[in-house]
Amino acid sequence: MDENAKKYALRMIPYGLYILTAESENDIVASTINWVTQTSFQPPMIAIGVKVDSNSYKLIQEVRKFALNMLGKGQASGIYIF
Repeated sequence: MDENAKKYALRMIPYGLYILTAESENDIVASTINWVTQTSFQPPMIAIGVKVDSNSYKLIQEVRKFALNMLGKGQASGIYIF
């Protein structure tokens, strides 16, 4: 990823709603996340808030990786969690 694009993305973190996804061989989870903060530019690192008793937390602990998707303006209005 271009270094300037990476810095731009990290600077945008305090604003918004995010969708966290994680996947194992047997399971897929998706969660809305509203607490994310940048912790470092080099290496690029973030901290996120995930409930310890959630399925997302359990799967992240298992697979040790996740994706954090940033929603743009207007995208959050169409999200429904069941």
